[in-house]
Amino acid sequence: MNQAQVAKANQIADFLRRRVTFVQNANDYPWSRPYAGWQTLPTSEQFAKDLLADTEFRSFQLGTWLGTTDGEVITTAVRMVIPPIYQPEFDLAVDALKMAARMQQQEGQKVALSIVGAGIIGAGLIYAGRSAA
Repeated sequence: MNQAQVAKANQIADFLRRRVTFVQNANDYPWSRPYAGWQTLPTSEQFAKDLLADTEFRSFQLGTWLGTTDGEVITTAVRMVIPPIYQPEFDLAVDALKMAARMQQQEGQKVALSIVGAGIIGAGLIYAGRSAA
C-alpha cells in the first residue's frame, strides 16, 4: 500500500475503534468473551446503513462517483481494530464498509447524473430561446 492508502486505513481504523460496538474489547482473547452465538450481530446491510448515516464516515468518502476505496485498505483498517480470529465480527465490518462505500458511490453517481441532466436541459432551453428570437 502507498502512503495515502496507509493514511486512509489509519483514519478508518480510528473511526472503527470509536464506532464498533459488536466487539466488546478487541484485545481480549476469544475464549475470554461470551460465546458469539449469544450475541446478536447486526447484518452487513444494517451496519452499512448505520455507517452511511454517520457524518464522520461520509467525510472519508470511501465511495465517490468515480469509484470506491480499495478493498485492501478497508480490510487493513478493520484488521487494525478487529483481529481476524473474531471471524464473524471481522467479516461483518469488512463487508459493511465495502457495502457502504458502494452505496455512497451510487449516491454520488445519481447526483452527478442529475447535475449533467440539468445542465443539458438548461443548455437546450437557452438554445431554444436563442433560436426563437
